[in-house]
Amino acid sequence: MVGLNAQTEDFYNRYLMSYPQTAFTACEAPFKWQAADWLKAGGVLVIGSSLYFLDEDIGTIVKRNRSPLTHRVADAGNLIGNGWYTIPVVGVTWLGGYVFNSPKTKDTALLSVKSLLIADGITSALKYSTQRYRPNRHRGNAFWSSKGFSRHKDSFPSGHTTLVWSIAPVIAEQYKETAWVPPLAYGIACVTGYSRIHDEKHWASDVFVGAVIGYCTAQLVLHTTPRLSITPTSESIGVQVGWLF
Repeated sequence: MVGLNAQTEDFYNRYLMSYPQTAFTACEAPFKWQAADWLKAGGVLVIGSSLYFLDEDIGTIVKRNRSPLTHRVADAGNLIGNGWYTIPVVGVTWLGGYVFNSPKTKDTALLSVKSLLIADGITSALKYSTQRYRPNRHRGNAFWSSKGFSRHKDSFPSGHTTLVWSIAPVIAEQYKETAWVPPLAYGIACVTGYSRIHDEKHWASDVFVGAVIGYCTAQLVLHTTPRLSITPTSESIGVQVGWLF
């Protein structure tokens, strides 16, 4: 038991130390990109720029097609993307993994926490540095459109969308053997993005960039974070805890 506890403690130390490692990997990644990677980045830039010019038109179309059904869908999406609800759910997930001794469940919770914290840090920095009004302020979709700094100019990118998209790929990867889980996870993430446009909380380009940040962060976390694994030892009694990258 002492050895098991020691190895478990060592795992959590490695998990915490993986935070700066992931940040460093993110910073050096562009210097290692191949042609295909630059092509993907260019595609993201083109789509994001196109949405910027279409933001007001998209918002008008969504607003024109509101209905009682879309309001219910948007309410659900907003709830899922609210950190005050989502983060406690992740905590309960880890607790459930601990109680029922499920390494995969604990892994999923730890990966989700790391992904959403990093993604939220990026999003928060962009929100206040880009100074963009939300659609419901009716001040247009331009960046830095007025003088002075304001905490109310925090539209870009969408925090709700970032949060959900930082978790959806983790769940999809962890439970990919169950066919319906990945499409459900990504479907819920799309609903959250739609809800932000529907309620005039964000522009379409805000939602798109939030989704990109969340998705990329999740993929980075999945590839740079140690995992718990519990397997039988060579003896007939006991288990061995290890970590996998």
